[in-house]
Amino acid sequence: MADRIYDTRPREEILALPHFAPFVTAPRIDEIGLRELRTLDAFLVWAERQGVQMPSVEDFLTFSADAASTRKLENLRTALDRIAPEGSVIRQTVRDAIREKRPRSRSCDRRPREEIIAGAHFAPYRDVTELGAVPLEDIRVLDRFLIFAEARRVELPSVTDFLRFAGDAGSSRRLRSLKSALDTILPGNPAVLLTLQAAIRQKSPEKKARPSRPRPAARHRVPHSLLPPEWRQALSAMRAGEDVGGLRPPAESTLKNTEEVLREYAWIMIDAGLPVAITIDGVRRLEAVRTQRSQARSEKAYQGQGDRPATRHTAVQRIRAFAQHLGLDLLLISTLQAHENWLRRALGRVVPLKFAKLDRLPDLAATWALAMRLREESQQATRRQSKLRLLNEATVIALWTLLPLRLADGRLRWGRDISWTGLCYRVDIDTQKADVAISGRLHERLTPFLDALVLQGVAPAYLEVMRTNAIAEQSPLFRDTTGNMLASGQPSKVWAKHMGTGAHISRSRVHTELGKLGLEGVNAALAISAQMDVRSAEFYQGQAVAQARMARGQDMMEGLLDEAEILENMN
Repeated sequence: MADRIYDTRPREEILALPHFAPFVTAPRIDEIGLRELRTLDAFLVWAERQGVQMPSVEDFLTFSADAASTRKLENLRTALDRIAPEGSVIRQTVRDAIREKRPRSRSCDRRPREEIIAGAHFAPYRDVTELGAVPLEDIRVLDRFLIFAEARRVELPSVTDFLRFAGDAGSSRRLRSLKSALDTILPGNPAVLLTLQAAIRQKSPEKKARPSRPRPAARHRVPHSLLPPEWRQALSAMRAGEDVGGLRPPAESTLKNTEEVLREYAWIMIDAGLPVAITIDGVRRLEAVRTQRSQARSEKAYQGQGDRPATRHTAVQRIRAFAQHLGLDLLLISTLQAHENWLRRALGRVVPLKFAKLDRLPDLAATWALAMRLREESQQATRRQSKLRLLNEATVIALWTLLPLRLADGRLRWGRDISWTGLCYRVDIDTQKADVAISGRLHERLTPFLDALVLQGVAPAYLEVMRTNAIAEQSPLFRDTTGNMLASGQPSKVWAKHMGTGAHISRSRVHTELGKLGLEGVNAALAISAQMDVRSAEFYQGQAVAQARMARGQDMMEGLLDEAEILENMN
């Protein structure tokens, strides 16, 4: 069977197509889901090729002939309901096509809107202005639910109540139609945004995870199994958190990088027909081979990759540290240490690549304005997916500007990492870096962003309840519409999308901006980014380092933000 071709284009790309020109100004086009939009795009392309001007039932049936179900037509119906006027012929035609494709024994509700709304159970909502914006199809589902709830004396529907209402349906479509109606007439109601959404998740079939493609074997590294037995044993012990050679194990990320360097080193030694052992000659071979490979790369963007001063220094540092864990000859270790120190001094003569990216970053005022704009756009978004996406992006930019976390430390949870004191939010993170923690109040500039994350689109009147629940349940700070935590790499994706480079650059900017304020600024930068390496201070400021408070660092960044905003307003 041929592989299915999936449409992965974003909505912006689809709406930019010429055949969407007559519809992009439709008031409700933003309410069309991405799946329905892609189906509408396929239909418009098909109709143009077939020369169809006013589609008939037969045209709709021909378009969906390759599908056994009515899903295509139902997607079209949903899309056309958003862009075609009420009572238009095409809206009725697509419904007739759906009925003809899948005849039903039960009778359809053909009552007009006025007759449905006249029912006694619609009395509490009849004067709601937004009721007129609810499509007739959703009005019919809402009518059925109100009758269902009244018969069972349901006042505050639970997940079970919603599931019972859709018990005779095989899909979650009825519940999604109900949610569309309730979202319109009861915006921000937690019973809709949380309870009904949870019922929809339970009613929807589980998505089958796409089988991940196995990562291709590294061309210039041996597999772990070919490392010497004593190396494998030491790595395994360190991975388990045990001391090796009387020394504490490194952080998980450092250990992972150490193993990669050792596997590359072993490959070079085996390729040269030499025994796999840490020697001065072996380290020289490693550096020579890396230089040859980097010079052989044809693409300019990749020239020098793997052979830059910082990369060479890190590789020697990892090998030297591992030699110490193994308890190798002290003369060997001291020689490697001397070479490592020489490489470190060479770093001062080279401008790191990250500073070229740092120079291209928007300034602090522009960065904060971007975070504010994204948060405002999230408040205006009508679709919950868009609302949460924009809100997550806004908070990531704001939080990483004032508190530049490592990605491994960014998987935050309410109650565990972020808490509420009654006056402000507080952060308490045990970072991935040994013996370094981030603890203290969060600046009040972040409060509106964190409040919005707590609410998840619910009306502000429910802030206290939502915050208490999130902290008690230790809900993820950054989550999708299903409540699941976003991937650890999401902050970098957000920064790359809006700033042109990953979130790691925020740490360099904090060091650079606060470093301009002297020793106190350097101290604050080290504290705010959970950095304890004295060499980092020397690099950015060239002075000895003393411990500083994280809160002072945020206040100093606040001052820089205010100054940047004032200067921007003057220009």
